[in-house]
Amino acid sequence: VGTGFNAVAVHDLEGGRLVPPAEAGHANLPIRTEADLRLLRFVETVHGFPAVEDVLSGRGLERVYAWHGHEAGSPSEKSAAAIMAACKDGSDPRAEEAVRTFTRILGTVAGNLALIHLPFGGVYLVGGVARSVTPWLGPMGFGPAFRDKGRFAGFMKNFAVLAVDDDYAALNGAAAYLASRY
Repeated sequence: VGTGFNAVAVHDLEGGRLVPPAEAGHANLPIRTEADLRLLRFVETVHGFPAVEDVLSGRGLERVYAWHGHEAGSPSEKSAAAIMAACKDGSDPRAEEAVRTFTRILGTVAGNLALIHLPFGGVYLVGGVARSVTPWLGPMGFGPAFRDKGRFAGFMKNFAVLAVDDDYAALNGAAAYLASRY
């Protein structure tokens, strides 16, 4: 969750670690409410398809902010950094709503992916946007959205959710992989 969105399962096997390719950010955006449907219709005008990445990325947070303005009949735009700063200092209620919407949808998507992959070793959020939104996960509803899986709600407690704050984690992983291959 940075400039884009992706998710991938990591499997530790006898012969080494397997990280299959994935493009999870291009899957359909989940819809739980009428408001989600309106958001979907708003973001689908960008590419003609409402993808997860259209909401869960830096530019996605900007779109969510713009959508809240559109819903209020008062269109305005802000950068992702400005949205997070305004949320932090409490200067813009629309920024807080955008972060709340973003966080709830992140919880829903992460919960869906957890049910698909059963990551008993944990769910790791990586990227600049993930790092910025981490302090807001609890107050803005990530947990309830993550666990909102009907009869599997209790089962969702099996998956820890952690944020990676190392900007070089992806590069270090790629370097380790290359070092093991050559």
